[in-house]
Amino acid sequence: MSLVDEALIAKRQGNDGRVTEAYLEALYLETEAAELLRNELTLEPSRSILYRSAASIAIRCKQYREAERLIAAALSGYPPAEIAGELRELLERTHFERHLEQRGVTLQPRDLQLVITGEEVGPGFALSDILFSRLEDFKRIVQRTIERKLGHPFREQGTPKLNHNYSLYVSTPRSGSFALTLRLGAQMELPGMGVSNQVISEIVQCFDLLNSGKEDQVKEIISNEPYYRNFVGLAKRIAPDGRKVDMVDLTISDAEHTVKSVGFKRTRETIVPESLAEEGNVSALEKSSAAKVDEIVRVKGRLLLADATKVKQKIQLIDDQEQKHNIIVPEGMMNDIVRPLWEDIVEVTGVRVGKNLRLSEISRVETSEAK
Repeated sequence: MSLVDEALIAKRQGNDGRVTEAYLEALYLETEAAELLRNELTLEPSRSILYRSAASIAIRCKQYREAERLIAAALSGYPPAEIAGELRELLERTHFERHLEQRGVTLQPRDLQLVITGEEVGPGFALSDILFSRLEDFKRIVQRTIERKLGHPFREQGTPKLNHNYSLYVSTPRSGSFALTLRLGAQMELPGMGVSNQVISEIVQCFDLLNSGKEDQVKEIISNEPYYRNFVGLAKRIAPDGRKVDMVDLTISDAEHTVKSVGFKRTRETIVPESLAEEGNVSALEKSSAAKVDEIVRVKGRLLLADATKVKQKIQLIDDQEQKHNIIVPEGMMNDIVRPLWEDIVEVTGVRVGKNLRLSEISRVETSEAK
C-alpha cells in the first residue's frame, strides 16, 4: 500500500494525525526521487511526471511554497505539452488553495468559492452588472439542478416549489480579488432523498467539462433536453466576455476536504449551442411539415413580447426598420434566459423555419453596440 493510499484511509477513519504524517512521508520520498532527475532534462516524461506527483502531494500537505518550487522545477525542463498543461493547472490550484487558507476560508461540501477577475474587477470591488447578473444566473442553475435531481419535469412557468427547503447564501466579498463563498442551505432532507451535497459538485463538474469543450459529456450528465439547454444557456451568460471579465473561478471541497478548482476561461462567443451545431435544433414535427428549414439568421432589435402561455412559446423583436420578427423559443429557455431580457435591445441567433425563427441563443446588446 502506498503512503498516499494510507493517508486517504486514515482520513476516512478520522485519524488526522496519521493523515499528515503519511502525506509528509510520501512528499519526502517523491521529492527525493524527482530531484534525482533535476538535471536530466532529456528524461521526459519521467522527470516531469515525478515532479508533478510530488507537487500534488505537497498541495495535499498544504505545503504550497514547496508545491510552487516543484512545479517550477518541472516546467524549467522540457515536459510534454499535455503534462505542461497539467502542471500549470496544478499551479493555479496551488494559488487558489493558498488564497483560501490566507483568508481563513474553509469550504464545506455545500460551499463554492466564486472568484471573478478582469478589467472591471478590483480588490473587493466589481462592476455591479458583472456580479449580480452572474449570481442570479448561478442561482437559477442551482435551482434547476435541484429540481432535475429530484425528478421534477422541467418547469417553464411559475416560481420554484422548493424555495422553502433550499436556499443559497452569499458571503461578503474578500479582498485580494473579487471572491465570494456561496453556500447551499437545505432543511429537512429525508435520509436517502437529499440532493444538496450533490448539487454544487455536479454543477462544477459540468462547468469543468464545458470549459474543456466537452458538451457531449455535459449532455450525458444532463440528459433531459430542456434542462441541458437551460444549463448551457445560463453557463454561457456566466462565462467570461473576454473584456470586462477574463475568468470565473469555481472552487469546491468534497466530504474528504479534497479541493477542486475550475478556472472557467472559455469566452461566451466560443460556446456554440448544440442547436446551431446540429441542424438548427429543428424538431421532427418541423422537419416533416411543409415549412421550409432555411439558413442560420441573426437579428438585432428590442424584445417586446415574451409569451409563455401558448403551446408554442414565442418572442417578438422589432428591429431598427420597425420590422417585426416572430421567434419560437424551445423548451428550457423562456423563463430563465429570455424573459429577464424583456424590453432590452438583444441579438437573437436562430434558424429560419418557414416565416418564423427558431431560437438558438439570445444575448443583451451592450449600449455602445446598440447605437
